[in-house]
Amino acid sequence: MVRYLPIGNGRMLINFDADMNLMDFYFSRNQGENHAGHPFKFGLAVNDHFTWSDKMGIHDMDYLDHTMVGTWKFSHHGVDFETFNFVDIYENLYARRITAYNTTKEPVDIKFYFNQNFNIYGNDIGDTAVYMPKMNGVLHYKGRRYFLASTLDSLGNRMDQYAIGIKDFMGLEGSWKDAEDLELSGNSVAMGSVDSVIRHRVKLEPAMGINVSYFISANMSLDETVANSALITFDNLRRDEIRTSNYWKLWAVKKPINLELKLSSMFRKSLFIIRSHMSDKGGIVASSDSETIKANKDGYYYVWPRDAAIAAYSLIRSDHSGPARRFFDYAKNLVSEEGYFFHKYSPDGEIASSWLPQIYRGKSILPIQQDETALMLWAIWKHYEKINDIEYMAEFYETVVKKCSEFIMSFRDENGLPKESFDLWEERYGVHTFTIATSFAALISASKFAKRFGDIDLAARYEEAARKMKASFEEKFYSPEKGFYARAIINGVPDFTVDSAIMSLYLFGMESVHDERMISSMKILLDRLWVKTVGGIARYEKDIYQRVRDDSSIPGNPWIITTLWAAEYFLISGDVLKARPYIDWVVDHSQHSGILPEQVNPYNGQPLSVSPLVWSHAQFIITMLDYEKALSAVQDKMLHESAGIPNRS
Repeated sequence: MVRYLPIGNGRMLINFDADMNLMDFYFSRNQGENHAGHPFKFGLAVNDHFTWSDKMGIHDMDYLDHTMVGTWKFSHHGVDFETFNFVDIYENLYARRITAYNTTKEPVDIKFYFNQNFNIYGNDIGDTAVYMPKMNGVLHYKGRRYFLASTLDSLGNRMDQYAIGIKDFMGLEGSWKDAEDLELSGNSVAMGSVDSVIRHRVKLEPAMGINVSYFISANMSLDETVANSALITFDNLRRDEIRTSNYWKLWAVKKPINLELKLSSMFRKSLFIIRSHMSDKGGIVASSDSETIKANKDGYYYVWPRDAAIAAYSLIRSDHSGPARRFFDYAKNLVSEEGYFFHKYSPDGEIASSWLPQIYRGKSILPIQQDETALMLWAIWKHYEKINDIEYMAEFYETVVKKCSEFIMSFRDENGLPKESFDLWEERYGVHTFTIATSFAALISASKFAKRFGDIDLAARYEEAARKMKASFEEKFYSPEKGFYARAIINGVPDFTVDSAIMSLYLFGMESVHDERMISSMKILLDRLWVKTVGGIARYEKDIYQRVRDDSSIPGNPWIITTLWAAEYFLISGDVLKARPYIDWVVDHSQHSGILPEQVNPYNGQPLSVSPLVWSHAQFIITMLDYEKALSAVQDKMLHESAGIPNRS
């Protein structure tokens, strides 16, 4: 299910669904705990005509003016509403300001209903919800997590009714049902699986407007909750909103991008989405969409070194070196004693759940994807290359760069190729093209690092290993008869399934886009992996992951990142016109708020799997920067030609 308008501050991350129900409420010191996962419903009644928020009634949903303030607009029985949602940049506070304007010629009575549906620490066992009269709010708590919900408006009014009850137990749906008859019961406490609903009532004369603010203050003790609640006033919430808006407005324009509005706007939104998925500790999770948990009891809210390294690279490219440094600080403590990164990690840096075995085909193996270690090295070099921060990089040279490089050197076979590990799609065990391309890039990066630090012999050793790896790859992976590169060698046999992963060869600089073998491979790849129903590039032939139905005419679901990789092929080649349709396809398959999924339904173009996916947004940022550069080069060439000035190579 698509999540909309993710907003966060590194400790708190909020998501909404298409009906603008709050769906995910991540909160902890490392933003690692989801205390929701089920809808926090929002309802209202105008002159006793009641409705729950529904996508059919929403006019628009977007980020406000390139800030991490989420808005949506709707109307109900002659009253126009607009909401402004933000997570305060400094405090652990989520707030929603609602403007209401009476467009009728009669007075209106408006009742707002806000449902709190917490599952604290990710479960509904042992929660308590209680009305707190001194704070005039409802408090949900368990352990060291406290959530206070209440309302205020610009005329000085606060919530006027509440109800607390049992949910999802013994046939009870929850106290939210109490709102549908407009009057709340006033039940003041419940424990176990509980929810709550609060009401705020206002009356508006014709052509009159008002601002109503709803908030949830998140804390780690009762004393902290009491102290913080005393500081929450309508005026203070308005100041919090302004400072948060101003901060993100400044943050988003740090790297100006000279592209048309729809591309530059989505570029900034992608930056917001990546930043919202990054904790104060530095971990960048793959997705905050918790819907997959309902399917297999696990999700995407983990730090994959691969996804996170590429996300960090996108931040580096967009001049956000500060967040990238925070990620590298997080990552430097994750390297194993042997010098590799594990499959994935939790936001606090602990090893996370994994489906990679340690025994395979009867022998002991490392439960890793080698490309993840390689991409971390590559990203660290890209940071140094952009920032030239030798003092900072000195912390990494011995403990990360050399350690991981020596592991890559040791993890090679007699031909100089990486030993077997799992592929980037986490499906096959073998020697993979993507792994080779990223390992090549890592060794070249390590060689450059060694030169900077005066380790000339070591630099030569790494560079020679990279060259040998490339030569062995070209010998063993390309088939002149077939005209394309194998995606892997599995059990000693080349696998010539056409796979988008071979695009890594030019993405990471191992092969030239002008090489005849690359040109031939791409011609076949673009033909066979283009999804003829809705467009986009599939991962590989006969991909069954999230397949909608068995259909031999569909190679697989189209993915965002693979389609952007195809755009990169033409951008690197200097063919901006051929790159543009792939970029347009991606933009056309984003939500209005800029959200990009992992993949797309090949029959109706709707999002599939998690949405948003940080990797999709990171690749979009990278591609936009490359598109801007390529476009500028074309424009310069045209300017020179029109002026009769010869081009210089």
